[in-house]
Amino acid sequence: MMKKFIIASAAFVALAFLSYGQQYRVCSASEMIEQAKQADPGYAGRLAALEQQTQQYVQQHAQQRTAGTVLFTIPVVFHIIHNYGGENISKAQVLDAVDILNKSFQKLYADSVIVCSVFRPIIADVQVQFRLAQIDPNGNCTDGITRTVSSLTYSAGDNVKQLIDWPADKYFNIWVVSNIASGAAGYAYYPGIAAGIDGVVIRHDYTGSIGTSNGSNYSARSLAHETGHWLNLSHTWGSTNSPGDPANCSNSDFVADTPTTVGVANFSCDTAQVTCNSLDNVQNYMDYAGCHYMFTEGQKMRMHAALNSNTGDRDNLWSQSNLIATGTNDGYVPVACAPIADFNRNKKFICTGTTLTFDDLSWHGDPSSWQWDFPGGSPSSSTAQTPQVQYNTPGIYDVTLTVDNAAGNSSITGQGIIIVSPATGVNAVPFTEDFESITFPSGSDWLVENSNGNAWGISSDASFSGSKSMKINNYSGNPNGSEDAFITPGYNFTNITNAGMTFRLAFAARSASSTDQLKVYASNNCGNSWNVRYTKDGLNLSTGGIISGNFIPNSNQWRLENVGLNTVSYNNSPSVRFKFEYLQNTGNNIYIDDINITGVSTVGIQDVEFLATLNVYPNPASTSANVAFSLAAAADVKAEVLDIAGRTVAVLCSEKLMSGAHTFTFGEKLAKGTYFVRVVIDGSPITEKIVFTN
Repeated sequence: MMKKFIIASAAFVALAFLSYGQQYRVCSASEMIEQAKQADPGYAGRLAALEQQTQQYVQQHAQQRTAGTVLFTIPVVFHIIHNYGGENISKAQVLDAVDILNKSFQKLYADSVIVCSVFRPIIADVQVQFRLAQIDPNGNCTDGITRTVSSLTYSAGDNVKQLIDWPADKYFNIWVVSNIASGAAGYAYYPGIAAGIDGVVIRHDYTGSIGTSNGSNYSARSLAHETGHWLNLSHTWGSTNSPGDPANCSNSDFVADTPTTVGVANFSCDTAQVTCNSLDNVQNYMDYAGCHYMFTEGQKMRMHAALNSNTGDRDNLWSQSNLIATGTNDGYVPVACAPIADFNRNKKFICTGTTLTFDDLSWHGDPSSWQWDFPGGSPSSSTAQTPQVQYNTPGIYDVTLTVDNAAGNSSITGQGIIIVSPATGVNAVPFTEDFESITFPSGSDWLVENSNGNAWGISSDASFSGSKSMKINNYSGNPNGSEDAFITPGYNFTNITNAGMTFRLAFAARSASSTDQLKVYASNNCGNSWNVRYTKDGLNLSTGGIISGNFIPNSNQWRLENVGLNTVSYNNSPSVRFKFEYLQNTGNNIYIDDINITGVSTVGIQDVEFLATLNVYPNPASTSANVAFSLAAAADVKAEVLDIAGRTVAVLCSEKLMSGAHTFTFGEKLAKGTYFVRVVIDGSPITEKIVFTN
């Protein structure tokens, strides 16, 4: 069947499986085409010239059928853009991906016998091999893998190419990311695109068949599909991203031996599919079927044409001089590279007594030895590649890793990345925080997380009660898209049911289109994992309506907010922490005050009466203070003073006390700072905060 040839420039955006089944999501290829043309008006003209050259090349080599000898060697570099998540794939996964590329392009897979018998005679050995570069653009040693830390990995596109790219006339650039902004699995431009964005962007879970890949045929061989685009192949239904469209029968992929087809739109693998009056080649790498097994001889000729064209400099990549320059020529003996130290450095919120495993993520060269330093940990040092360390004392700790091999050494320190909290919260429930006397931030107690711009802090600008509240200044200096959070200390919910929280909120939007968001999370494992318990956004978040000026709330612009906690996850839990997270998007200032944590005690009426009469005074105190309480009946009582890390600094009493009033004086030897007075009666605790100003 004669095909209709339509010349168009296209940027491929692959389909991606949704987590709940074999459905797919696509991005508009037409949008990508227009973006490329607008950014580089000459792109369309270069594609037209390349197409003319390609047709001439194919006509001249129409009868050429060769196999078994590699004709083209392509130097490859993998740029892994990560933020210490699963996207920071291992070297083994990269090597696996390269191996899959080579098997795909050299007809080395045994499963090619699965191909429908009609198409089996035209399965092509493309005679292309891919080798990881051994020499970088500066002439230095490399293993063909770079690693760049950036949050752009979560919404990747051409933006990640601005972080790092190697000359496209010397290296085939592949960027591995966590997520592509369009929702795609990967994409590549045809030859002729601007050098700074030439290459493939692909999700980590569509790279190779091991590690973070799910290992399916579609996922493991998606990089071969993208590389086909990079070598000037369109989809088998043409240069669109609309598989299944009957109009595709009027399109062409410019390849004579791939039947005209509408394409596979549901990842099926129906080898009997007929859509344009002939059997479809659904098992082709350039379709969307879940069975990638082959390129055709016609596709091979088209890729050879691209590799022999100076459009996109594909002809220079495999030149002998470039292979020598990149260390990918036959006979090259790799030089050992000095390692670059790295390890999983995400902040780890843990409880005392927790054991952590540290993963070495060093790259560039394989280390032969490791030296870890864990101040505050047990052990405090290790020479293991993957050590385990226990933390028994509350605090914030650094971790240092030094690695070396015969070529050199490297060190890295993660500052403040281990945050250890008491396994039992120092604050008993019920508890009210009015921000009048706390130190913020303060060690592993009150914590702040700030992406950029302004951060949460104590403010005297406004309050619901007292004179202070927690605030972020969004009126100036806090860019849209900023994420800011503050984290509370732990609260002891032991013997507490019907847990709950309220807080006072004041916030103003700047326009009706503001989409600011506030979330409150709770954690029952010292912050190691968080669950959302409250969310409000947009105008629903605003308590002051729409205000364009600097928002300082009056007494009528505060609102009481409720946070649901009455679940088995928090009731009776020894330590619960909370995180208030705000996402800025054209909003005004936001204030939080009077966090009130409540619950019903299960310890009996006499203890409830006791809890109502506890008094710590004066507060703040200078040199000494008093704790006074009364007992409705005789009880076992322990009264103690704790520092901000939860360590006992003074025991006021530990004995059976008779009913009636009791007073203890303390603080003569305490340094300036924040402390907690904890009184435990017959196993039921209550805690009050006190500040010494001496």
